Amino acid sequence: MALEWKEVEVVLGKFKRRHRKCKVCGQIYKSHEEKQTDVNIAIRLFRGAMDNVFDTAMIVTADGDLIPAIEAVKKSFPSKKIGLIVPIGRWDITDELRNICDFSREMKPKDLRDSQFPDTIVVDPTKGTILHRPPNWK
Repeated sequence: MALEWKEVEVVLGKFKRRHRKCKVCGQIYKSHEEKQTDVNIAIRLFRGAMDNVFDTAMIVTADGDLIPAIEAVKKSFPSKKIGLIVPIGRWDITDELRNICDFSREMKPKDLRDSQFPDTIVVDPTKGTILHRPPNWK
């Protein structure tokens, strides 16, 4: 996988199909709900602190469910710093999440543009496996 070439560990969560009821019209519709992502982040954050693989961890989230994990790392490993990058448009998160971290800032559209992979990535040249970024991701 292309991210692994950049030494990024890919941890996939799960999407659970849900049936929801519209509050306005009462119609039932299918939706998906992300599961396990906050737990995966929490485990990797604590494990990374235990294994001493970081001095400063950066978390991109607006999920207050990570507060206990951040508190546990800071209590168990007081020299570790944890920074928070809040996704675009989510700065209205609770102060508790921002305050528990050593520093925080809101992601800017430029940050997102600058962090994208190239338009084309050759995954496996022997098999001709090539990934193309969708045009609307630019």
